[in-house]
Amino acid sequence: MRNRTNEVFVTSFWQRAYDSLPAGVRVQYLTQMRAAERWELSLQSIIELVSRARNALSKTFQSPKAAH
Repeated sequence: MRNRTNEVFVTSFWQRAYDSLPAGVRVQYLTQMRAAERWELSLQSIIELVSRARNALSKTFQSPKAAH
């Protein structure tokens, strides 16, 4: 049988955190840890999207260097 936790977590941080828990409590915290990882990945995506949009806008409104 394969180890399902390797398929559950995307990031190595959450995988290591899960692996560091005692075997008796892993099942209790699996759902919360998966949710926390999803939140983290979602926030990371939003931050990256806002950063790219901001950079695109700043390039759009930036005057050419030859005009100075």
